[in-house]
Amino acid sequence: MSVTVSEVRDAFHLLYRNVLDRQFRKTLDLHHWSEKEMLPLVRTFLLGWFGRCVPEVTVRLPSAPSGYGRIDFQLGDVAVEFAVRRPLDHKGPLSSKVNTTEVIKLMMFEGRGLLVLFDFSANPFKDDDIERFREYPSLGRGNHRRSAFNVAYFYIDKSAQGDDQYQCISKNIRVAQRR
Repeated sequence: MSVTVSEVRDAFHLLYRNVLDRQFRKTLDLHHWSEKEMLPLVRTFLLGWFGRCVPEVTVRLPSAPSGYGRIDFQLGDVAVEFAVRRPLDHKGPLSSKVNTTEVIKLMMFEGRGLLVLFDFSANPFKDDDIERFREYPSLGRGNHRRSAFNVAYFYIDKSAQGDDQYQCISKNIRVAQRR
């Protein structure tokens, strides 16, 4: 199954927009759910959208005691990590520092990767905050193969109206070899 990062990003854009739509969510406050609470919903959505979604795929993670970690989803050859910031949360849940492990897992995945960030707060990140994902962490000793990955940051733009109110900042993070 061939899936592109753009297709995955489009699917998450539809999900984000509808999670905020009162007509869709009805009595569920989906935009107040944590990442852990949203993961089963996202898994089901991705299965319906793509026809196949492999959850919790094992990847190398040099910083873990076992040497392995799990990515949230794999769609074709695209690894997806997912993070959520609820309306009253600080910037921490989506920051590059808190998501260091997720970034390492995407870098170690042999294929394309996408870090999806859902921000439901009234104070969205600025472009500089997303640029910090380029300052990737050390993987420790050894000659590690690193893959490029993408970041898709979804947020509410209060200055826009209608469907334009829900914006996405996309970045491709190319990983340079350290010397």
